[in-house]
Amino acid sequence: MAEAAAAAKTDTGTAAAATTTSATTTAGNGAAGTGAAAAAQTATTQTTTTAAAVDKTAAASNDQKGYWPEGWQARIAGGDEKELKQLSRYASVEDIWKKARSLEQRLSSGEYKAALPKDPKPEELAAWRKDNGIPEAADKYDLKGLKIPDSDKEIVSGIVSRLHAQNATPAVVREAVQAYYDQQETQSQARAQKDDEQRHAALDALNGEWGGSFRRNVNLIEGTILSRFPEDVRGLVKSARLPDGTALFNSVPALKALAALALELNPAGIVAPAGSSDIAKPALEEYQDLQKFMREKRSAYNKDQVKQNRMGELIQYLSKNELIDGHGNVIVKKKAA
Repeated sequence: MAEAAAAAKTDTGTAAAATTTSATTTAGNGAAGTGAAAAAQTATTQTTTTAAAVDKTAAASNDQKGYWPEGWQARIAGGDEKELKQLSRYASVEDIWKKARSLEQRLSSGEYKAALPKDPKPEELAAWRKDNGIPEAADKYDLKGLKIPDSDKEIVSGIVSRLHAQNATPAVVREAVQAYYDQQETQSQARAQKDDEQRHAALDALNGEWGGSFRRNVNLIEGTILSRFPEDVRGLVKSARLPDGTALFNSVPALKALAALALELNPAGIVAPAGSSDIAKPALEEYQDLQKFMREKRSAYNKDQVKQNRMGELIQYLSKNELIDGHGNVIVKKKAA
């Protein structure tokens, strides 16, 4: 009995040990399997990630090339070096399309206009002008708002006609006409400034040369020369200009010549009253005034050389024009019946 019990106990222990060993082995093998699976999964994940990165890099490279092979510009150029140089400005075919689309949109918007055909037919020219906003005739341009004097209308009409023949736009025509008057205004201002400078220079020169006779000579030109002309002609003479643009009355030689002519016509230097060319009356009046001064203040007269010289000039002038006789008496002319 005891031996049987002992044997049973031994078998039971052995079985338990075997069971324990089997469980341990199984657990170990399970853990090992789990580790291997995890490692395999990690390796797979890494491989997948690396492959995705390579694919992404390749895709980016393809995007940059536009999915077109190397040398696509040369292929399109067809051996034309000039065309190839132009195509080399584009990184991809997509860029060429963007440029073409942009041009198409600008053409559609009217930003670009068709060029006028060479030697167009009348109907082609009319259609082209209409598309470009150019009137059919020169007199159809809108010049409202521009100040055009009646005296200039023929000139402006000629300018506009020439511009229309060159198919100038309305904006260009208006600008050209305005520029014409702006230039005239600029020239007018410059001429006025030049006139002022020349007038002062002439007066300074003559004042220095004529001295005390300056005012008399200036008055003689006005009273002896200009007073002989009708008022409208007088204005023309005073506004006359020499070939170089200098005003006649700003020219020192011209003023000296006019003064000499005035003294030839009027040696006594008598200035006619305003609005009259008759110098005889003031000459006689001055002569009679000097005669009276000489009678009443003979001593003072004999000491006044200026008055004596003036009396000599008056006598010479009045005698020459038969206004006094050889004795100095005033000749009274009878009025015609």
